Amino acid sequence: MDQVGYPSTMGESEPSGILKKNGLKVTKNREQVLSVLRNSLRPLNHQEIMEKLPKEESWDRVTIYRALSDLEEKNILSVLHATDRVTYFELNDSSSKDSSVHGHKICNSCGKIECIDSPLDALPTAHQLQGFSVATVEVVFRGRCHSCQ
Repeated sequence: MDQVGYPSTMGESEPSGILKKNGLKVTKNREQVLSVLRNSLRPLNHQEIMEKLPKEESWDRVTIYRALSDLEEKNILSVLHATDRVTYFELNDSSSKDSSVHGHKICNSCGKIECIDSPLDALPTAHQLQGFSVATVEVVFRGRCHSCQ
């Protein structure tokens, strides 16, 4: 199991297994939110998640907000706050990225967010962090994207 409680066996890496392992009730909403975020290459906001949910079913906006909140509370999701006061979500699953530590580029003009793998050449060593238990690592570069310059 990794540091955020993700199971190491195949069946438990499915949305329902992740929910059970983290002590959350398995619901259609939570499973679908996890599936949408798992299939995304970048963090998504609430509106983008709503747009990617299966169209043949109806989805309550407030219930999806609650699902996101529950998943964040259990450290299953990471949260990013963009310059437009919109919250973006992504899975805290290191197996879904090429690197377990990655950062984000956020454009201050248009709000575009992109993931960047290995944003730093050197992270602190275990010796430098001795006596400190790391829960999360956040690396965010804010500026202007190529399109907005």
